[in-house]
Amino acid sequence: MNKKIAGIISVGLCSALMVAGIRNVSSVSADEEPMETVSVNTSELEAQNGDPATDGTELIGKKADNLIKSLLYDSEQNMTDTTKEETVFVIADANGASKKVIVSDWVKNVNKEAKISDVSELTDIENVKSDETYNKNGNECVWEANGSDISYQGKTDKELPVEVKVTYTLDGKTVTPEEIKGKSGHVVIRFDYLNKTSEEVMIDGKKENMCVPFAMLTGVIFDDEKFTNISAPSCKLINDGSRTVAIGLAFPGLQDSLAIDREKFEIPESIEISADVKDFSLTMSLTVATNEIFGRLSSVDIKDLDSLSDSMAELTEGMQKLMEGSGNLSDGLNQLLEKSGDLENGVGLLAEGSLALKNGIASADEGAGKIAEGAGALSEGAGTLSAGITSLKEGSGQLVAGTDALSSGAGQLSAGVDQLDAGAGALSDGATQLKTGLDTLAGNNKTLVGGAEQVFNTLLATAESQLKAAGADIPSLTIDNYGTILDAATNKLSEAAKAMEKADPQTAAVYSEKAKTIAGLKASLDGYNTFYAGLKTYTDGVAQAATGAGSIKEGADALKAGTGAVKEGADALKTGADTLKGGMTQLDTGAEALKAGADQLKGGADQLKNGADSLKDGTGKLLDGAGTLNGGLNELKDNIPAIKDGVTQLRDGSVLLADGIKEFNDRGIQKITEAVEGDLEGLIERVRAMGDLAKAYNNFSGISEGMNGQVKFIFRTDEIK
Repeated sequence: MNKKIAGIISVGLCSALMVAGIRNVSSVSADEEPMETVSVNTSELEAQNGDPATDGTELIGKKADNLIKSLLYDSEQNMTDTTKEETVFVIADANGASKKVIVSDWVKNVNKEAKISDVSELTDIENVKSDETYNKNGNECVWEANGSDISYQGKTDKELPVEVKVTYTLDGKTVTPEEIKGKSGHVVIRFDYLNKTSEEVMIDGKKENMCVPFAMLTGVIFDDEKFTNISAPSCKLINDGSRTVAIGLAFPGLQDSLAIDREKFEIPESIEISADVKDFSLTMSLTVATNEIFGRLSSVDIKDLDSLSDSMAELTEGMQKLMEGSGNLSDGLNQLLEKSGDLENGVGLLAEGSLALKNGIASADEGAGKIAEGAGALSEGAGTLSAGITSLKEGSGQLVAGTDALSSGAGQLSAGVDQLDAGAGALSDGATQLKTGLDTLAGNNKTLVGGAEQVFNTLLATAESQLKAAGADIPSLTIDNYGTILDAATNKLSEAAKAMEKADPQTAAVYSEKAKTIAGLKASLDGYNTFYAGLKTYTDGVAQAATGAGSIKEGADALKAGTGAVKEGADALKTGADTLKGGMTQLDTGAEALKAGADQLKGGADQLKNGADSLKDGTGKLLDGAGTLNGGLNELKDNIPAIKDGVTQLRDGSVLLADGIKEFNDRGIQKITEAVEGDLEGLIERVRAMGDLAKAYNNFSGISEGMNGQVKFIFRTDEIK
């Protein structure tokens, strides 16, 4: 039997989830190996032959105490004040109807006081441990304790807060204990529990009636020679080799008190045991009713539940924002991917234009060189005007044709540079928008990774709590170490199962099942770890993309500045070419009158030579710049596919991220909130009220004001023989 049921309560859904720790369908057949072999001395739990009022109650009380403490508590609470532990023994017939009620009280004199003032409604009070005496005034009893504990018992006819009803069915027919005695067939034994308490509490500003919560723990012993094929869906079955003990747990009234929908989660209010029987007989059954586990909720678990409520609210809100953000990210990247095609086409056109520009500038540079050479020759030949005029006439025709081509090329160059300047501006604007968008995405990286890390740590803390609650001695789980720790725990259990496979197959099966459970838990955590690692990879990619976008923007800005300078030079070249064209035309038509203006021509030739030299320098620099521009645009063109692929991968990753976040939200977060119809705060308030009721119900027959108290009820049914 799992001793950590109480640990499950502290996870958050308190008593409702506690049922999950014991609710395993188990069966044992006499023809099979025992389901589970443990060191339980079942004979000590059998009925006593003596009078329960004398030698029966003490032994039954001790065994019941040991049983419930081993099943429900990890350790006893530390006591600093006088405490009264009350055990109410209900001697019942085989149907569970009460025949006699005996109350046993143990007043623990923690501070070794000389006198203890107690309150009791019992009659026939008897000191059962020592010879301390008392004086009674009404219900007040003052004991001469002399530093010792006081143990006494008495009788009462007071109505019990809970009842047990036992029914028997043989081969589908309801029978009495007398009728089933000695019979054979298929038997069903059912224990129904009734909670008769009712207290008015405030829930969400409204008055409601709630029951004082009780856990009803029933144990029944079956002789393996008589009972086979034992099945108990809501019980744990323990076998010592010759007898099987069925231990079941139920919570009468808890379903309504917590207002949990039965269709979503049903809290048991009865237990049922079926078996094949030969010559029916049965020893007594023991049922322990206690509210102590619920009383602890008021001081320990409620704080955790409040934290759980806050975390659930934040987690639900954060998941919603994360889903919305991932959707927006996916939409934005789709847009960016669509525009990347336009960017690729635009850069291609720019590269082609820059190549044409480079070739045009090369032609202009070559023509400028010829102009410079001709201007030099013109200057040198001005002295020999006749020969020079003849040569000039021949050269002027060629020069006019050259200046026509130069003027046309300069016009095309100016128009091309205008387009280049406009394209560079658009490229700069686009690069700015790209950088702004990626910077915005990168700004959310820390929030995304931090939120995912917080969820991961919450999952690890929950897994650690469940494992420790199940008795696992493991260090604290972290993102870095959980795999190693859970693998080690799984391997250890698997090795233990393998080692015991022949000697003790049932225990080996238990170890193997636990190993599978831990392996499954690790697989779930690994799934989330994959998502977490992917998210970090994605955020790193966004950061790198933002950095790359910054570099693109810087290059685009530099290109814009360069095209401005090129535009000024092209405009100047166009003006000069037009002027030169006009002069060459005049030169060609006025060759005959050139002799008279030879002196003038000499001065103009000198100026032309200087201008041509300057033009040659300018076209040389422009040619170098055009080469650099063409090389940069070609490199950008070559990198466009990589950029496009990166955007595509980023888009695909964002779609997977959005889908993964939605699935995690649907299967994880929403299921938790749906368990209580989203009203976690309402459940917490009910659990808090339930814990307060349990803590306040600390006695049955009376207790002094200010004294700590605990009370439990033990129902012992008659044997059937």
